[in-house]
Amino acid sequence: MLNLDFTLDEKTYRHYLNGHPVVMHSHHYLALITKLAEDLGDVRGPQILAETVEDSMRAIFDDYFQKNAISSTQDRAAVCTRYFSAFGLGKMSIKGDEQNGEARLIHSHIDEGWLRKWGNHDKPVNHFTRGYVAAAFAALFNRPARSYVVTETASMVTGEEQSVFVVKAA
Repeated sequence: MLNLDFTLDEKTYRHYLNGHPVVMHSHHYLALITKLAEDLGDVRGPQILAETVEDSMRAIFDDYFQKNAISSTQDRAAVCTRYFSAFGLGKMSIKGDEQNGEARLIHSHIDEGWLRKWGNHDKPVNHFTRGYVAAAFAALFNRPARSYVVTETASMVTGEEQSVFVVKAA
């Protein structure tokens, strides 16, 4: 379902996935970005991170859907979850409709990175994936950015087996 065309620009040494520039993740790097967002909570750091990811991923999803004539919600959801894995972020499942939904992380390299660096936390911290899930739902149903509110209701960093993101139309 998801074609992965990884390329390297020999002049700049930048990596591309399906024509979009990418930096393949490191759980260490993403844990540090997440911690920085948490530390900047007084200036909306977590929300800025989530919205940045939402905007970035939405463009990638829309481009892929258009270039590959993918229109069914089921096929779009499969692309979104496979991109999550292709980026090395873990394993995600998505279900729902245009009004409500849910995403679950069976594996989350962001959460696992956080746990390795700082251990358990008293609240969910996966703002990156909140933005990713918001982008996925907006792309699934052809809605504009900020059309969905995503709340992480269970988290591996708080001791849960899986991370769960509840999605509601804004």
